[in-house]
Formats: sequence, C-alpha cells, structure tokens
Amino acid sequence: MSYEEDSRRPYKAACACGNGFLRYYEIYLSNDWGQTREEETSVELVCDCCQKKYRYECFCGGHYLVPNGLSFPTQAPELDAKYHYSDEEELVQKYTKNDMEAIIADMAAAKHGWIRNLKTPAAREFANEWVSRYRKRSLSPMIAYLKKCLDEYDSLKRSYDQKKPFYNKYIEERENYTQSIRRIEEQSVRLSFQFDSEQDKIDRERERREREQYEEEHRYDDFTAKVCYDPSFKKDLTNHYWDSYLIEACTDPQYLSLYKPEYGTAHITIAKKYRCICQICGNVEEISSSKFKISYEGERGYYPEVCCACHTVSSFEAKAMDILNRLGITYIREKSFEDLKGDFDIGLRFDFALYKSCDEAGTPVIDLLIELQGPHHYKKGYYDESRNYVTSNADHAVREEESLSRQIKYDEKKKDYCSQHGIALECIKYTISNDYERLEKKIIEILKNHGYRYYTKIDD
Repeated sequence: MSYEEDSRRPYKAACACGNGFLRYYEIYLSNDWGQTREEETSVELVCDCCQKKYRYECFCGGHYLVPNGLSFPTQAPELDAKYHYSDEEELVQKYTKNDMEAIIADMAAAKHGWIRNLKTPAAREFANEWVSRYRKRSLSPMIAYLKKCLDEYDSLKRSYDQKKPFYNKYIEERENYTQSIRRIEEQSVRLSFQFDSEQDKIDRERERREREQYEEEHRYDDFTAKVCYDPSFKKDLTNHYWDSYLIEACTDPQYLSLYKPEYGTAHITIAKKYRCICQICGNVEEISSSKFKISYEGERGYYPEVCCACHTVSSFEAKAMDILNRLGITYIREKSFEDLKGDFDIGLRFDFALYKSCDEAGTPVIDLLIELQGPHHYKKGYYDESRNYVTSNADHAVREEESLSRQIKYDEKKKDYCSQHGIALECIKYTISNDYERLEKKIIEILKNHGYRYYTKIDD
C-alpha cells in the first residue's frame, strides 16, 4: 500500500559566506494501515557565491560545504577477517612462555582461591581482564585457558607473525583515511541545520490558500452520496417533548443533512425539522429530529445531542432519558408548576414528569414525577469544574451548610406539593447512577408500580 505525505518541516542553515542559506525538508508519510515513515528531501544551496566554491556533502551524520575538487572518502579501509588476531594470538604476543608459566603458578598456588590473593602484577592484570570480559571470577577456567595457550604457544606465535604485515598495512591505511577526513573537515564548512519557523509559516499559508482555491474551484462538482433515512423520520414528534423543549410543529418534513468526508463516500441523511420552544426560558429553535438522541463519551458520560443553553444536563439525567426513550415512555423534562416556588419566587423543577393522557385542551395530565437525587440532596459539598462532588473544603463550609439546608427544604416542599395534588413522586438516589443496569431496573420497577406500559426486549 502506497504512502502519502501528511506533513513536512523545513530546516535551514547559513552558508559559508553568510549571504545565502541551505535548506531541506523532513517529510512525514503514512498509509491506510497506520504505518508511518520519514524521508528527507535533497539539500538545496541557495547562494550564487557559495555555489561556485562549494558543494554540499553529508558525512557520518554531519553536514558540510566541501570545497570543489575535494570529497570525503566513500569507504573506510577494511581488514580481511582472516587477518584479524584471535584472543589467543594477542595473548602470546603480550606474554612470554615464562610469564604465562608464572601466572599459572601464582593462580594454582595454595590459598590463592581468589583474585585478591594473587601475588604477581601479571596474574592480577590477566585475571581482571578475564573478569571484565566473561564476568566470571573463578580461577580454574583461567588456568585451563592459559595452559591451552601455552601448549599451542609456538603455532600461535607463528600465526601472529604471518598476519602482522597485513594488520600493519591496515593500520597505516586507517591512519591515512583518518588524516584525509581531518584535512577535508579543516577546509570545509560544518553546517548547523535548525528548524525554519518562518518558512514553515509561509508553507502553511501557501497550502491553506491552495486548499481554499481548490475547494472553491471544485465546490459545485458532482459527487456520489449514499442517501438514508434517519430513524426519527418515521415518527411524528409534534406535541412531544425533548428535554425542556416542547416540539410544536414540523417546519420541514424532508430535511436533508450532508456529511461529506475528505475520504470515502458522502452521506445524505433525511430527517425532519421541528420548531421547538423551551419550557424554561421560552427560547425558540428549529432542530433536526436526528438530534433527538442520547450519546456517550468516556470522560463526558451520557449527554443529549441537543438541549437548551439555559440549563445543563448531567450524565445521570441523560442516562435516565436514554432508558425512558428505549422503553417508549413519553415524559416532560424539567417540569415546574405555577404554585410551587422556591426562594426569590423561582419555580422548583422536577427532573421527569410522566403522563398517560391529556385533558380536553391537550394539556398532559401529570400523575408521576421522578426526581434524580445527586449527593447534594444528602450531604454537604459542592460541584467542582469537572462536575465532581467535593465534600471536604473548609473554605466553603458556611456556603455548603446553607446549600444543603435549602435543598432539604425544597425537597420537602416538593413532597408536600405532590401529596396535596395527588401526584406520585419517586426519588432515585445517586448511588446507582453509575450502574446502567441497576438504574434501568429501578426505572422499570417504578413504571410497573404506577401502571405504565413500556417496550422492552426482556419479558419483565
């Protein structure tokens, strides 16, 4: 599968005379399998003066302007493997027979079981080199190795002498190679490439203009799209409720929405558009029926695709909405009553109001109210910016006490109001808010107790 360019980054270095520069790009590519790789463009020398004197070369990871006529060597001298000295050959070159016999005698002497017991410098030197290479401190394998080398001493010595001319020639070539590199480095200019932020801005702006130009030129090109009906299209939602909205009327019975991705097939979804009015603030909006659904994200939890900006919807509430929707229950959200007020003459709202029928004027006859009671109904605390309930903050102690007292007072007023008007009130505690199945079972139990019929794949 072919790779395509995702992005590129420019890098720039000053030239030898300082009047120009050198530049190259790092290119980042990927394919449809999620594999990535990087490439570099060739280095461009933008300086008329330096182009006459130098050329760019990369050597051993370094960047150079090399004078014309010179060039770094392309290959380092190598020694044929058959001319490399073995460890045994280097050992017989380092020690005479007498030296090796003395080392063996020192290691084999009584009470010389450890390296620290050795007496001669040569024995200690050999033992320490052995430990450094093999990570073994026992003297027995050292003695066996030395005895073997001693038995083969003459043949090892001859082999060493035969390889020596070739090895010396290699050392000489290596020295000449190193000196050649040093001379070229002295006459060349070493470059230091840095990310070119100015050029990067220019490139990004050019890409943006080119993209806009292309989009404008092809804005009205024909394209192929898959057309489908949104599940909500089959239903007439007029006079139903969604969160705090009353869905008053259908304003577009075939509302089309286009999703045209950069890659892949475009989708046209057919839904309906409704005129909706918020029962809390009176805000009027036209909303696509495809927005009347509950979604879920890991950190955010459950949330409605659309709700009025005058209030927030917690994950607990959205989860309950999702359950009631799946069960086919009609409900009103954030229901308030004219004769039920809190402080400052503000109406007290119930989370869910359920009804089985409407009166002659078409007004729902509420017979069941459901309250989702978070921790603020039971204990002192406050919600932080992440909507987590904090219960231990001395700085907010007075405010938390007042808030809890007010909430308990409001809860009592709601209970009294429901009792006086013959409306059933069910409260669901926050302790089951994180367990979808427990919350669903609780809601089904409430519906059963109050004679509500619901749809479910499970025969309850």
